[in-house]
Amino acid sequence: MDAAMPPPPPPPIAEVRLTDQFSGDRLTIGGIDISSAWLWQGQGATNPKRLWLPLDLLVGQMGFQRQSDFSGERLEWYGVQRALSGLQQRTIGDEVALDALPWLKALGVQVNRINNTLRVDLPQPHLKTLRQGKGSSANRLVMDLSGPALVQRQGDDLLVQMKVTPLQESHLRRIGLQPRREPGGLKLLGQASKLSTLTLNGPWRVVLDGITPTNPSTRRLQYQAFQRALLAPEMQDPIQKGLVVDQRVVQVGVKPIRLYRAGVQHTTSALFLRPLAPSHAQPGLRYLNQLAQPAKALVAVNGGFFNRVRQLPLGAVRLNNEWLSGPILNRGAIGWNRSGPLMFGRLQLIQEMTVIGRQRWPLRMLNSGYVQRGLSRYTRAWGPTYRALSGEEQALTVRSGRVDAVYGQAALARGIPLPLKGDLIVARGGIELPARVGDGVTITTRSSNPLGERPQVMGGGPLLLLRGRVVLNGHQEGFSPGFLAVSAPRTVVAQDKERIWLLTVKGTNGSDPTLLETSLALRQLGLTEALNLDGGGSTTMLVANTTVMTGRGITPRVQNGLGFVGDGSMVLAN
Repeated sequence: MDAAMPPPPPPPIAEVRLTDQFSGDRLTIGGIDISSAWLWQGQGATNPKRLWLPLDLLVGQMGFQRQSDFSGERLEWYGVQRALSGLQQRTIGDEVALDALPWLKALGVQVNRINNTLRVDLPQPHLKTLRQGKGSSANRLVMDLSGPALVQRQGDDLLVQMKVTPLQESHLRRIGLQPRREPGGLKLLGQASKLSTLTLNGPWRVVLDGITPTNPSTRRLQYQAFQRALLAPEMQDPIQKGLVVDQRVVQVGVKPIRLYRAGVQHTTSALFLRPLAPSHAQPGLRYLNQLAQPAKALVAVNGGFFNRVRQLPLGAVRLNNEWLSGPILNRGAIGWNRSGPLMFGRLQLIQEMTVIGRQRWPLRMLNSGYVQRGLSRYTRAWGPTYRALSGEEQALTVRSGRVDAVYGQAALARGIPLPLKGDLIVARGGIELPARVGDGVTITTRSSNPLGERPQVMGGGPLLLLRGRVVLNGHQEGFSPGFLAVSAPRTVVAQDKERIWLLTVKGTNGSDPTLLETSLALRQLGLTEALNLDGGGSTTMLVANTTVMTGRGITPRVQNGLGFVGDGSMVLAN
């Protein structure tokens, strides 16, 4: 979820009057009920002028694909594609939304609204043939269809809304999948984050990449709900040594709130808290298990904020003394050593570049997708290449304390290599580069809060609790009033006198908590410090490699996470 700045105002729409606007929070997609915001613009109940749906919903519940190449990123669905950068966007609740109507019309999808519920229907096609690749493409399965089908990710499972025969179901089982026919279509158990999907037309096809035979007994563990995940063999020894994993329901006013939580002791646990982040490049999103498995995280939750469209981090991530992404906007963060309690506070990174014989220049951001006018700094932790993030940029590289190259907008748009040992200084918004090739340069960095000097740091915001008191102040951390007021699923890192806790939070009756309600619920559990992390559709908890909770019922991709790992696992994830 992108919470770096206040939501942009709705785009001007000349052909739709402001009064011809309807919204809701329930959808039925192919007969399956989903909780998600939507916005309908236009008169009538069956023929909107525009239909705004969250980007995560299009990808997770309809089968849209995000494709990237040298020209940028595009959104594609059954042959209809558009450059993502050219699509009008708006904020609905806490989600980035697009006008999905052109795609839906192109495929004959029917939409209608009844009160606060939106119905999206596409007749289920028949599966005509199954074709599995050979040799190097043996992990690819092509499903030829009689028409387009909706592709949905439901927790750990992948649902293709199509009709199959018992013989076809047996074929899928023989190649190592666990198919199950349901009224909603064909469900492939445990494949939501393991298979990549591609939808094609001429003829209609759904292509699945990543097919691998698996051990059914191992797979069955992944299908269990929260309580069954605790029976996984790898959970037994940590539980005996003090790991706590449970669910609680607390009442805040008239609202019942369910909390999923995992906790380890500050000093005596065999498990340690660590950031889960990619090692080779920060741009890009991954499923939580793709971040958790390389680090051997037994329990994991999603982490800090990110720009969902550009897939860039928007907050502090420091792993083993290296800043993968710097803090922004004085937002809440935690810092910690290998063991012991966490430090909670608000954090800024104060960076200066001094050109020898001239003046000092402030560097606003470090390895960040938060783009503002001024100078920002990027290191190799960002990735092997930097590409321009705005329309007016120039840059210089510093190696061994000296400027050795400068770059204009054209070179930055194509992408330039980041030095293994050095810095890239990017000037945005018409700011002139402060140095020339050959100039001597020094760069200094310090944190506004001692927590920023700890080897591990994770940013989020806003801070919820300090020393047992509610300290919610979103304005001080750069959050918009709309973000603060919204009810949404939440992810939280917290502690009490004995334990560090990872929590995911949602309402039990469909009404999710506000940030204040979340703070009050945490205080009821005796927690003394707490930091809000990314929430909404990003909220996810993983236990023993099983997704036990998601915010919107869709397995999301995220930029980073937090996990409890064993001794020897404090290394970068791939």
